[in-house]
Amino acid sequence: MKLKINTILVLLFVGAIGCSTIKLGIPDQFKQQATEMHVKGLNGFTINQTLEFGNYNTSIIKNDWVFTREKTGHAWDLNAEGRILKMFNVDNLNKRTRSNTKYQYSLYGDGLESKIFCLEDKKLTESEIKTNNKWLGDFSQTRNYNYTFSAAILPLVQNFDDPWQVLLYNRYDAKRDTAKRFFDLPYIEEEGYAKNGDETITIRTIRTKNGTTAQGRDVNFPVKMPAGYELRIDDGVIGIIDTYDNNIWIYNDLDKETKLIVASISSAILLRKLGTVGTIE
Repeated sequence: MKLKINTILVLLFVGAIGCSTIKLGIPDQFKQQATEMHVKGLNGFTINQTLEFGNYNTSIIKNDWVFTREKTGHAWDLNAEGRILKMFNVDNLNKRTRSNTKYQYSLYGDGLESKIFCLEDKKLTESEIKTNNKWLGDFSQTRNYNYTFSAAILPLVQNFDDPWQVLLYNRYDAKRDTAKRFFDLPYIEEEGYAKNGDETITIRTIRTKNGTTAQGRDVNFPVKMPAGYELRIDDGVIGIIDTYDNNIWIYNDLDKETKLIVASISSAILLRKLGTVGTIE
């Protein structure tokens, strides 16, 4: 897949500029009115895992196992192309994979608490070409990809206890892919929001060629890569999730109850196991 190749190119590019941590470039106007918080606890073992960022910390995160089911079948009897491949001892296979997991925890900050329950589900269909030739090797291509992340956030706050529903969804269909050139990224349908009945926070994927090092040096990538999310109410950005460096930015002028919701949404997204921003596998 093009996205895999482009991701490798970016990693090589990052390696070429040294071992510095790459951060999402935040617009100066927002940076001056927001607080950056680095999230500790995302890397390493998930046993007794907790997170800390800014004034926030979590309970021990209860992680479920990742359950994966695979089904592989021959496609040669379904289409003419597959039958021709079979004549040359080439196996054309359909591989279907479905994975899901869940996790839950509590988030504390500014004297407030929220309970967060998260579910992930991923469905992947691939075509696998097995040439049975050590010189040619095997090939695979994604045909369909569906990823859904959903969460329920329950603020334990007096007069602010309406539950929030969070949804992130992206879908790829090879038949509808508009990417033609080598550096084009695949076309992905996506949607993201958090709702509590009265209010809606739009969650928008950030794709950029720009980043900064820990020393503040600008970095330009060869392609636009998914780098995080914007959280927006109407036309205003109230939060940014930097998935490059695991940072959360929250707009300063929000009340502490709304900040708790932004922190809850952001931490839940960063804890995902099956889905990364805009990814096709």
